This record gives sequence, C-alpha cells and structure tokens, in this order.
Amino acid sequence: MLLLVTTSIINKKTYLMTFIAWAMIVTDVIFGTFLDALGKPLNSSFGVILFLAMSITVFFAGLYALRDYMVALRKDLEAPSFFNRLYKATPIFLYALLVIFGAIIVEMVLFSQYSTYLLILIVLISGVAILFFGFRTYKFLSWFKSSVNKRHNIMILAFAVSSMLFCISVTVTTALDTKELVFARPSSIDPHFHSSNSMASRHLSRIELVIHLYGFLVPQVTAIAIAETVAVAYFLRYFKDQIGRATFWTIIILPPVLFLTGIFVPQLLTTGSQFVYMEPRFLLFRVIGTAGWVGADFVIAFAYLLVAKTLGRQITTSRNKIINYLIIAALSTILVSPTTNNWITNCSYPPFGAIQRAFVVLASFLFSIGIYSVALSVAQDAELRHLARKYAKEYALLDTLGNAQETAEIIRKVVKLIHKHADDMEKETAVESSMLDDNEVRQYLDVVIRETREKKG
Repeated sequence: MLLLVTTSIINKKTYLMTFIAWAMIVTDVIFGTFLDALGKPLNSSFGVILFLAMSITVFFAGLYALRDYMVALRKDLEAPSFFNRLYKATPIFLYALLVIFGAIIVEMVLFSQYSTYLLILIVLISGVAILFFGFRTYKFLSWFKSSVNKRHNIMILAFAVSSMLFCISVTVTTALDTKELVFARPSSIDPHFHSSNSMASRHLSRIELVIHLYGFLVPQVTAIAIAETVAVAYFLRYFKDQIGRATFWTIIILPPVLFLTGIFVPQLLTTGSQFVYMEPRFLLFRVIGTAGWVGADFVIAFAYLLVAKTLGRQITTSRNKIINYLIIAALSTILVSPTTNNWITNCSYPPFGAIQRAFVVLASFLFSIGIYSVALSVAQDAELRHLARKYAKEYALLDTLGNAQETAEIIRKVVKLIHKHADDMEKETAVESSMLDDNEVRQYLDVVIRETREKKG
C-alpha cells in the first residue's frame, strides 16, 4: 500500500506533479547514462518530439508542485535575509530556464541545431544550487556549534557534512562543465555531432579527471551513502519505537549497500585514477548503480513519510507544520539525486541531460529547506524536552509539588519557560518546534514528574 501523508496544503495533486517531474528527470538521466546504447534512436525527429514533450511536462509539473511548497513555507520565508530572498527567487530561476529550453526547441525545429551557449547558461544558472547547499551547511554548523549538548546533535553535524559534500560536488561539475562546453564543444550542435557519454569525450586532462573523480563522484557518493545515511539514522532514532526495529535497520543498511555496489565495485576492480563506470564492459554495474540510487532515495523518502504518518496521529497546528517539512524532505530526497547527475556535456541531439541539470535548482531548494527544517525541528524538540525534564526533576526532587493547585501553578511556570526557549530558538533558526503546543508540554511534564516521584520513592 502506497504511503501517502497529506496536509491541507500538500495534497495528492502535489504528490502527483512531483512524481511526474521526477519521472521526466529520471528518464532524462537514463538517456544520459545509457546514451551509448540508446543514442541512435533518440537522434531523430522522434527524439526531438520526445524532448519537447518531456520539457513541457517537467516544467508544468515542477512549477505546479513548487507553488504548493511555497505556500507551505510562506511564513518561514517572510523574514528578510539573503537566504530567504534566494528561496523566493527560485521560481524566477525556473522561468528563466523555461525560456532557455524554449529557445533550444525553436532552434531545433527551425534550424535543426541548437546553440552550445544555451547549455552554458543552463549550467551557470544551475550553479545557484551551490548557494543552497552552502548556506545549509553554514546553518547546520552554526546550530551544532551553539548547541548545549553536541554529543546529542550528531544528526545535525552529519547533515552539515552531507550538505558540504553536495556543495563541493556541484561546484566541481559547474566549473568543469563550463570549461568543457566553452573549449571542447562546437558553438552549435546538430544531428551529425558525435555525442558520447564516455569520459574520453569530455577531453579532460589527467588532473581534471582526478578532480572529477574525487571532487564530483566521491563527494556525491559519500554524501548520499554515508553522511546522509548517518544523519537519517540519528533522525529515525527518535522514532524507532514507532516505526519498529526491523524497518529501522532496513532503512539504514539497504540504501548504502544498493548504491555503493553499483558505483564503486567497477572502480575497485580497475584503477583509482580513472572513472570507469561508463565503460561498456561495466554496463551491468551501470544498471545496478542506477537502480541502486533510485531505490535508496525511495527508502530514505519512505522513512520521512513513515515519521510523518506517525506524527499525523497527533493533530496539532505545530505537528501539521512539521508534517509539511517531512513531506518536502521526502519528495526532495527522490529529486536531488537524479538532478545532481552530470550528463549535460554529452551534447546529444536533442540535448538529453539538460532537463535533469535544469531542475537541480528546484531540487536543491526543496532539499535544503525540507531537511533543514525537519532536522532543526527534531533537534529543538529534543533540546526542549531535555530542558523540560530538567525543570520537572528539580521541582519534584525539592518536594515543591504538594497539592494540585501548587502543581498546576508550577507546571504553568515551566510551560512558560519552555515557550520562551522555543521562541528564542525559532527566532534564531526560523523553524518551529512541536513543543510549542501547551497540551503536549503539559503531558510530557506529567510523565516526567510521575517517573521522578516513582524513582525517588
């Protein structure tokens, strides 16, 4: 049974449009990954029509879904800051990319060619993702540095490392792709251009090949398979009892195993200085690797939705907001991996590989705000619960909890203190904690006080 968690803002239509956009992006990645096997059938009028249909579909679905996500995040993006202005500019970037795709299609229809400079524009605009990943790294590290108990915030540190590695990967690909399109490709691409997805066709020097391997592939794989997995493990630890131990360990172990088998086994069988993933003899590993990261993305997305479904049973205003964060985190997880693939420099006709690259802006936007909001909300929630437990224990141990009236007054004071700390955290991070709900704070305090009294007795 499909696990769908909806709110008043993010509904089934939002899911549908996101999955349509994902399907177009993944199809584009598959064409790039297996261009050596699929290139000839695509280099025809059928390929142009297919590219046109895919472009129209992906932009319509992506912009439709983005509208709902922006509504869900509108309050969070009201505070004046550079990052929030960047978030609000995301639709503008997408519309600019839509214009570029329109120009590519017009050139192909009228002149049977398209300008390489249009691909360069796509690469440069997609470089905005560097700012999203970079700022997310900064915000996570700032929170980790200022947190009281750093040992309990390993999740935040892991997400920071993951963001940093994605930032490095996108930076390297933006620089190398721009250089390649400017110096190693003709000014226009027509059906007679010999497109290729091999590393040799990229005309990179030996140093650039090493940079590509260890500046793009290794950081991206490490971010997904290690840092992100560690972060998700610490995140799910808070909900292990609700989702079950077997599900927990499946989610933690399966994604990196699937992903690393397809990507790194060919490298281990050959050399560490060349990228051999695209060689024909490793076609089977290409299939395993592609299926691996797609499956890994869905496993991690399933984890976020599972937590959202668990929280959905506790209906409060703050819970609904966190559920929105979780849904965005889940759906952005399946988007960010395909968009950070790097096939735009294949220069096929039509330019398959350009669609996935164009949508790295949308994916990095959703991935940054979704994961950031979820992680910070959980971290703040844990810190506030630790604070509430500390206050409750102090009162209980001092025997100040006498009659019901005194107990109610003390709980009221503690709730007020928790709210003050929660408000301070929200001002600092622009993320709301679920502990803002009075009933939830009171219920938690009652449990802590009862446990403390029992231990004391």
